[in-house]
Amino acid sequence: MALVSMTGLMNHALQNGYAVGYFEAWNMESILAVVDAAERTNSPVIIGFGGQFIGSKKRTVRENIEHYGYLGKAIAKNTKLPVALLLNEAHTVDLLIKGLHSGFNAIMYESHDLSIEEFTSLNKYLVKTAHYLGAVVEAEIGQLPDSDISSNTISKGEKTDPDLAAKFVEESGVDALAVSVGNVHLLESGHAEIDFDLIRCLRKKVKVPLVLHGGTGISEDDLRQAVSLGMCKVNVGTILKRAYLKSIQNYLGNHDVDHMDPHNVIGRGGSMDMLCGAREAIAEEVVRFIKIIGSENKAHLI
Repeated sequence: MALVSMTGLMNHALQNGYAVGYFEAWNMESILAVVDAAERTNSPVIIGFGGQFIGSKKRTVRENIEHYGYLGKAIAKNTKLPVALLLNEAHTVDLLIKGLHSGFNAIMYESHDLSIEEFTSLNKYLVKTAHYLGAVVEAEIGQLPDSDISSNTISKGEKTDPDLAAKFVEESGVDALAVSVGNVHLLESGHAEIDFDLIRCLRKKVKVPLVLHGGTGISEDDLRQAVSLGMCKVNVGTILKRAYLKSIQNYLGNHDVDHMDPHNVIGRGGSMDMLCGAREAIAEEVVRFIKIIGSENKAHLI
């Protein structure tokens, strides 16, 4: 199936009481694992990559966004599911524009260094460009705290102001709004304290679909309640990388790879292939989240 509109997926989810998941990938195995899970559960899905990682200045080798866009578009074309392709949380406009031309049909710029006036103006430009190319724009008002597992700390965030959010959406024309309601980026404990009253208020005042980032750090019950209150897109990323790492860690702990055929360990795709096991570990987590947010068996309805 060709790519479908992310806004269309979110609106269908909102109208039918579930949320669609964005499951962030970083390589071939991870993005295919997301589609594996969606196909098993007959679920609509948003696939994509994190612009903050692909475009990071810390990378020792500069990435070409075209590789990621073409890959995602080809994968969407070869599944029967309704799929959107998101370039998420990029820190530069240049990367987002290149992403649009590379096949992404949804983009999101992230920066907390701009004034609200500058941020609105920038998103108006992105909306105009994206809509011209048949794509949509997500933006964020408020700021999620960031969790750092290495230091066991959480940075200070800023919850979304409903009036500011409504004004920003009206003036910028963005198609979806990510909000800060107690959710936390990179949190792995599942103990984020969600402000459900704020979600209710935002749902009443903001005219576009609402997005909940930081899905890894939210308990299953709180995720379900947030979806029931109108959150129609949930972003999940950290837990997928953790599942991938744990799978490889367990494999290396249980196999003497120094005395194994390296082609069996990586590349043949058989039962002994380490990367196949890691792909399956990601798919299992995605299936779990799909069931929590209620998108299972919704693909055929779109």
